[in-house]
Amino acid sequence: MPNEIFVIRSMADALRNTGYKNIESAMAEIVDNSIQAEAKNVFIVVKETVNPNSGRKNVSEVVFIDNGTGMTDSELGGCLAYGYSSRTDRRGMGRFGVGLPQASMHACPAVDVYSWQNGYENCKKVFLDVEKVREGEQKNIQDPVLESVPREYERYLEYTISSTKEKVSFKSHGTVVIWKNCDKVVPKTVGTLFDKLLFTLGQKFRYFILEECCSIVLIEHDNTSNLKKIMPNDPLMLMPNNLVLGNPEKPGTIDTSHANKKYCVPVFEPYHKPDTKNFDESTNSIKYPVKYIDVKTGEVKESFVYIKFSIVKDVFYAQDAVVTDPGSTEIGKHVKKLEGISVVRANREIDFGQFDFYDNVNEPTHRWWGCEIRFNPELDEAFGVANNKQHVELHYLDPDDYKGKDNEVKPMWLQLYSIIHNTIRAMFDKNKVTRKNSRVKPSTNPPASPTETIINNVEQNNDNDSQSKQAAETKPLEERIEGAKQVLEENGVNNPTDEEIRSYLNNSVNICHKAMRNAPLFDMSYELGTCSVYINMDHPFYKNYLEKPLQEDPDFLTAFELFIASLAKVIDETNVSYKDSNDDLIARWNERLRAYIFEQMHSNLTGK
Repeated sequence: MPNEIFVIRSMADALRNTGYKNIESAMAEIVDNSIQAEAKNVFIVVKETVNPNSGRKNVSEVVFIDNGTGMTDSELGGCLAYGYSSRTDRRGMGRFGVGLPQASMHACPAVDVYSWQNGYENCKKVFLDVEKVREGEQKNIQDPVLESVPREYERYLEYTISSTKEKVSFKSHGTVVIWKNCDKVVPKTVGTLFDKLLFTLGQKFRYFILEECCSIVLIEHDNTSNLKKIMPNDPLMLMPNNLVLGNPEKPGTIDTSHANKKYCVPVFEPYHKPDTKNFDESTNSIKYPVKYIDVKTGEVKESFVYIKFSIVKDVFYAQDAVVTDPGSTEIGKHVKKLEGISVVRANREIDFGQFDFYDNVNEPTHRWWGCEIRFNPELDEAFGVANNKQHVELHYLDPDDYKGKDNEVKPMWLQLYSIIHNTIRAMFDKNKVTRKNSRVKPSTNPPASPTETIINNVEQNNDNDSQSKQAAETKPLEERIEGAKQVLEENGVNNPTDEEIRSYLNNSVNICHKAMRNAPLFDMSYELGTCSVYINMDHPFYKNYLEKPLQEDPDFLTAFELFIASLAKVIDETNVSYKDSNDDLIARWNERLRAYIFEQMHSNLTGK
């Protein structure tokens, strides 16, 4: 009696061992399917419920909604079957036909799929439930049945994104995938999961997002105000609308909210060696010819791999711009997570790593360049693309093993090694020279005061609107530089250097002790794009009670300046419409302080 090739009931556990690296990779597979179906919008809705064992909220369901072409009955009926694929075109992203069930089983034991064409009223459903497979209740994927998406998720089918007022419709055609009873989603909480997805999906699908082929949005189901639109996260740091951009005025800092308009410059720039052949300036890529064997005909054919390199701009790396260790800055910490080579297939990143093209043994300089290998699916076998599109076979091979075999097609790693290894070495050496040749000469300028250092550390990620921020964004830089130079000269700095002027403008707060006769104890100005505080050394409170401890105790000096600066920054961030009221309040406070001090001085003199 013949036996079954697979005993379905015993396959339940095997179905869940899918080989995905992490939850982000599994979720990327579903997004992959949506983009392949020409979806313009993808919503990823995440629902939390209380875990009875821990008492904490954990991710329990993940819902993918797209407005792609939808599936026919035949496609829907086969989409959860392992090995099924309606896509045999080798030019597209999806070809292997195991993505949807594999990715789903990585995250949960049960998945429902809904799809419709020619109107939502035609929505049909199929499902796969591992527990039912285990119990023998589900032996195959049933024919699609007419059924609506669960009511709690139907509201997303016609949705307005509140922050942009963009209206998104999924009603004409689309697909919904629901991961149920999620037990392998890590991180388990929405906030941390969103952070991971913003980074990873932004990296994997950066080209589709950049070219506005598809918008990917994360939504917390029970708190829809927590909505995140995924931005490109380019490991080459070249894209103009990247997740992280730089501000040449404050090299080393980042602003992922994109609220500060000054953070608008790509941190890296394209790179190629002067003697590079086949360099295309329009794409900043090298069109590199490779040989491969056509799996259908066995013929040796030629194709092209597109290799792109990038290197950090001097303004974000040279020591005269970033005096401290650049790796310890916010940008340095970000690019550390992106150190490596990106492998892109059909516009989607499918792998990332070193691939033995270079060695990195505690060499932080390697994070300051980028490399991308891009190819079309006709080279899948040559690159050893895995069936879940999560891996390529690129690793060290001994060239001696292939000597004397010029007529044979060499493995892809050997074909690419020379150009990639040599260019990486050239970029590495260039960055070393950049840091060495730009070493800051011993400066006669005074170092930043403890007060300035503390305030700058606290305020570096402060994106609140303020009078100083408005001035920095609207006042021409030339006027601000000239104004800062004048202030420094008035404060006793002869011929201020560019370094001193830049430091003054980059400080969140600048404090100056100066003689101002009958002026208040302190005054403020925000017109140069920084909060300038002037402390009056002629004020009776200063002369009688502050002057001596300020001169003798550095900690007291710092504490007093922080006290005044904190008030000045709060006023800076108060709505500009309250400016007159704030000025009046400070003026009356100064008058009251002066009256109290004179009364105390009189009491001390008279003994009363």
